[in-house]
This record gives sequence, C-alpha cells and structure tokens, in this order.
Amino acid sequence: AMYAGGPLAGDVDIYQLEAQTAAYWPIWFDHVFNLRGWIAVVDSHGSEDRVPLFDRLFLGGARTLRGFKYRKVGPKDEDGEPIGGRSGWYATAEYTIPVVDKLRFATFYDMGMVYDEAYEFETSEYNSDWGVGIRLDFPGFPLRLDYAWPLEADEFNDRSSGRFQFSIGYVF
Repeated sequence: AMYAGGPLAGDVDIYQLEAQTAAYWPIWFDHVFNLRGWIAVVDSHGSEDRVPLFDRLFLGGARTLRGFKYRKVGPKDEDGEPIGGRSGWYATAEYTIPVVDKLRFATFYDMGMVYDEAYEFETSEYNSDWGVGIRLDFPGFPLRLDYAWPLEADEFNDRSSGRFQFSIGYVF
C-alpha cells in the first residue's frame, strides 16, 4: 500500500493498493510450472480528483504482457499515447523445461488489463498472449528471451503480429 498527501502533505493526494503472488511447482525431470498474478488500484483522496501520469498503472512488455509493446496496454489519449489507468491486473502461467546446463525452454500464457477508473474490473475485456522463450541462467546475469503472439486485444490495442521481448534478471 502507498499513501501520499493528506496529513503527510505533498503535491498530490493519492493512495495505491497492490497485491501480487507467485507459485512455483517442480513437476518431473526438473520441469517447473509457474503461476504469477498481480492486481492494483490507484486513486485520489480528499479534494484531489486526479492521479498523475507517473503514478498510473501500465501493462505490456517483457515482465507483464509479452505480446504487447511496453506500457501500451490500457487507456490511451486522442493521439493514441498511453495514459495509464487506475485499476489493473495480470496473470501469467509458464512452463519451463531444462535443455542443457544453464539453458531452459519456456512456453507461457499471459493475460491482463488496465482500466481507466479505480476499482473497475470488467473481466469480459482483457488482453492475452502466448509464446515461447529461452532462459539463460548465467551467474549474476540471467537472460530471458521471449517471442509472444497476441490472442485477445482490448479496444485500445490491435492484434499485431508476434513480438520479441528481452529482459535481464529473475522474475519472482
């Protein structure tokens, strides 16, 4: 949780509630099934009615919805630029298989959405993708290389062709 303004002073009066979870299950022969989820709300309080752009919620990119461009999932302005939202969620299912030492093959499915209003969770509208990737586990320098194809897209996104995503670090 995050709280700004009010008795704490500051330039904005906002709060954010956020929850996330992750679970990993070893299957057989060092295969691993992973589920991750995240949900958040950010809103204004008191006499404030705006949430600044840098405090809004965004999805898309290598760590959330891999079939969509970074921060491009959710509301956009009249020029098509992302403005973020006040409510959001995503879930990921991933299955990895060892290939050789320090190299794993992965397949995954991601889904999620960002909504303009706080506490708005219309589950009939969402974005989703599926993809494949490799995990290179170099000590202190783990690499994730993924290729994802969008399956479902909201009114702000189109179902473009596949997208390559690259990231460094572990995801928990």
